[in-house]
Amino acid sequence: MAKTVFAIIAFVALCIPSFGQDSYYKAIQKKSSSPVQPRQFRKMEENALKDYSSPESYDLLATSFGNTTEKVWAVIYGEVYCNLSSDSDRTSQIGSLVYHWYDASLSKKGNGLSIDLTENAQSSQMQVPFESQFEMAFLMGTMGLKSDATSLSIQRLTEIRKNQLSLWNQKKLPQTELVRRQEAILAAGHFEAYNYWLFKGARAEEFNEWSKEHQIQFQAWLDWQGKNKFNIQVPDFQRLYLIRAR
Repeated sequence: MAKTVFAIIAFVALCIPSFGQDSYYKAIQKKSSSPVQPRQFRKMEENALKDYSSPESYDLLATSFGNTTEKVWAVIYGEVYCNLSSDSDRTSQIGSLVYHWYDASLSKKGNGLSIDLTENAQSSQMQVPFESQFEMAFLMGTMGLKSDATSLSIQRLTEIRKNQLSLWNQKKLPQTELVRRQEAILAAGHFEAYNYWLFKGARAEEFNEWSKEHQIQFQAWLDWQGKNKFNIQVPDFQRLYLIRAR
């Protein structure tokens, strides 16, 4: 099944038209009520590529892509921001947005699920777009869940993301600083606590119930996080970097 799905992605990717950058920024904002001017959007991405260790760069990118068809970049940049920032209030707000972007991307389609995290994926040299790989790996991460994945909770989203990460490695999809960060958290035994921390702003009641029963587990995550800061060596999860490197 997985091989078939990824083969379909590869075929579709070859059919995706190439955009000039101005056309790309216009296309992804076709449904936005307050679009950003293409030149301004491009400058935002260029600045983030240069100042890739700054949390503020990813706050701006996440919220800007959150108003486009390309929610893939919104969830990635939002998660990066939360790992970099020391502003707990803003981290909770951005984490909540990331949760809601994931939640809104899933819908029922017949007896199955449909996902909408990207409509205008870009790539170069006839390669499968990163956005398509991410979207399909996330969708496949919902398979096998015992409960309805469209009724999203932090627990279900954690399961999906764990499955997505496993599939990402099985298929040898592009390794990025964020993927390596997630792998390190998983290897340290903190992936569940990490996701509850990340999405607590979206579902405070669920987080509070979980944390009451997992106080030691949650504190262990906070201790690990304090000793293992997220240091970005290469911005290999950024859209412009991926387009130019591939």
